[in-house]
Amino acid sequence: MNRVSTQDELRLTPHPLQRAGAYAIAALAKAAHPEEVTGDQFDRVVERMISDLIATSSIPKGNAGWYLMGISYILWPNCALHYKTKRTPEGLTAWRTMPPADKWPGVPCSLCGRPACAWYGNVDIPLGASIEHRNTTAPDHRGTPLCFPCVTSFHALPYVFTAGGGVLYGVHSWDEKFMGRVAHSAIAPNVRNMITRRDLKRDGGSFAVEFAALKALRWWDSRISAGVQAVQFSNSTRDMKFRIEAMEQPLAEWLRSTASDTDRRTSFRYLAHTQATAKVPGLRMLAWRAFNRPEQIPSKATGWLRDRITDTGSIPAAVPHLAPLIRAYLTEVQHVLEKDVGHVTTVARRIADVVSTHDDKRLKKFVVATRRPNDLKGWLRNEIADWAKKRPVDSTNDPFVTVPQWRVLFDSGNTSWSARELLFVAVFEELCARGATVEATDETTTDDDFTTLDTNDQEENN
Repeated sequence: MNRVSTQDELRLTPHPLQRAGAYAIAALAKAAHPEEVTGDQFDRVVERMISDLIATSSIPKGNAGWYLMGISYILWPNCALHYKTKRTPEGLTAWRTMPPADKWPGVPCSLCGRPACAWYGNVDIPLGASIEHRNTTAPDHRGTPLCFPCVTSFHALPYVFTAGGGVLYGVHSWDEKFMGRVAHSAIAPNVRNMITRRDLKRDGGSFAVEFAALKALRWWDSRISAGVQAVQFSNSTRDMKFRIEAMEQPLAEWLRSTASDTDRRTSFRYLAHTQATAKVPGLRMLAWRAFNRPEQIPSKATGWLRDRITDTGSIPAAVPHLAPLIRAYLTEVQHVLEKDVGHVTTVARRIADVVSTHDDKRLKKFVVATRRPNDLKGWLRNEIADWAKKRPVDSTNDPFVTVPQWRVLFDSGNTSWSARELLFVAVFEELCARGATVEATDETTTDDDFTTLDTNDQEENN
């Protein structure tokens, strides 16, 4: 095989940023997958990226079209764009053109193993070592060896990642079909940024990268096979940053299901409402928790219900919607076993037998007791004793709480925490099923983010 023949073929590597850039090239080429990009398509994308650099090179700071120049300080420190003598069509083209074969270093690409075409440093590689300070490279290496498709993948990052707040941010996943859709969706708005945006201020609201990932999951119409990563980084020599927030596959699939399943789609609005803080809207906060504190999502929902019941003395209208969604979260995401769900549901029915929405005092005592495990233990012990003395005539001989049920609620480590959250909502779900009166108020969120969350308004790439 001719050595040069492989230098226009994209290959995916284990490097998440190289992968993201490769998918960007595929989207720009209108190819279904990076490895389906033809040599001619690859060459046209390279030419298009050079043209975009030339177009931004003469734009004064603060004018529309300066955006890509601004990104260069975050992504390509000390590149040709930053020097008047090199900021010419010839200089920018030389920077982005593959060196002739007789200049290649004679070593393999550090990412894919094909022949490298040059040594590269942090001018071209995000978070790479400077070629002037080579204490992280092998002896006799003048930088990091890369083939032309791999380094071009890094050059394509502005088309798939968005700049704001001093970083580039975007979504990555090992699910290849999902990643292709993410890249295709990102191209149009980022190209529009290159034409119209004047600065690098983040305009995506709170937790923009996490919300972008949530949106991508909500419009994905197939089961997702891998987790999702929210990536933020800066390659600036003054302030290098790199952060990956990872969401595991079960949670990613569950979030996707809240759009594909009709019942969950309605309930999801209630769930988002319970996640809000004084400063951050519910959807944004839910997106952040999904990546950083996934265990808080059901607890915040039950905490909201608990506070509402305590304050009003009545059952919120959200209960019939939230209860099945929280149960699904605990079983599908936090892997509470079905047999444990059965134990909790049985105890919930017992509790529903003894608390009445017409007895505000007794109902509130149960709600207050669920705030702390020891308080709930004390409340249950009292009810166990009363049940033994005043068991309803039509009841079975089963105890109020069996030993296995008690163990599920209190003696199963982290699983017990989930079981107690489930117990709380299951009691009120049971009361609603028995005809208990609920508030007439509909607490669905008025968060404006819902107007765009489920809109996949992809445009044709320019």
